[in-house]
Amino acid sequence: MGQQEEKERFARAWPADTPVATTGQLAEAGLGDRAMASALKHGTVYRLRKGAYVQAGHWHTLKPWDQDKLRLLAHLVTVRGDPAYSHFSAARLHGLTIWHCGPQVHLTAASSVSGTSNPKDVVFHRGNVANGDIQPLRLRSGHVVQVTTLERTVVDCARAGGFAEAVVIGDHALRKGARSEVMWAMVNAMPGRRGVRKARRVLRVLDGRSESPGESRTRLIIADMDLPQPELQVELTVGGRVYRPDFLWEEQKLIVEFDGDYKYFAYKPTREAVLDERKRERRLMEDGWRFVRLEWRDLANPGDVKRRIQAAFDAAGLPLAA
Repeated sequence: MGQQEEKERFARAWPADTPVATTGQLAEAGLGDRAMASALKHGTVYRLRKGAYVQAGHWHTLKPWDQDKLRLLAHLVTVRGDPAYSHFSAARLHGLTIWHCGPQVHLTAASSVSGTSNPKDVVFHRGNVANGDIQPLRLRSGHVVQVTTLERTVVDCARAGGFAEAVVIGDHALRKGARSEVMWAMVNAMPGRRGVRKARRVLRVLDGRSESPGESRTRLIIADMDLPQPELQVELTVGGRVYRPDFLWEEQKLIVEFDGDYKYFAYKPTREAVLDERKRERRLMEDGWRFVRLEWRDLANPGDVKRRIQAAFDAAGLPLAA
């Protein structure tokens, strides 16, 4: 059988609506050990972990963060027992936005869990988790898994992860209904434990008004400047039209916008969204507003972002920082 014929056979036989298939599912579909050995040799399938596979053609079209979701699903369909997914894995399962948090699967339990023998595959956190900090969660796939609650997930990520990464997760959790007072109560009940100081720092700056990872990261850069803090997502009426900029300084008539694709393109075709945005900006500029527009690549150089924003303040004739 040629490689192209093999790919077509696997595409036809692959279980429907099953991006990650187990050895058992594939065997039931007629793709047994010999077929799998050949497919692995030819690169027709990709093994995510022992007993879990994805079609290679599909795998290589995915963004890295979507590949990480499939790695998590691969663990979910092969693990034995009923582990509690925690930290960044719980964040993914809750549908929170993840930025720069790695592909590993995170579990928390009082003792080891079967199916977690690969140290490159799983980060195991040993410790007791209160019953109230664990909840069942039904996924779109129909699986029901045990995960840490939204609040516990944010606290765990804040204790274990980087500052900006945890803020991105925490901002989104607030938008999804996480309660700040519950998170603070958890942290205050952990005196002296590793990462608690980091968690407090994260909780102090969370703001559910930031609507994307880029906006969260931009807000942190601005907070590190010697400037008055901007208003976030406030309604601005110009020429009878209502606008809602990401960051606004009314006295300086300055707007900072993070141009993330989903903000413009989620509800309208790309061309229509771009034209609407250009009209919006033109109306505001005609009314005297200045803009600083940021993209993902800009955030890699916070110093340059700060210089651009400071320059916009200086251009307004009201320099507020040396």
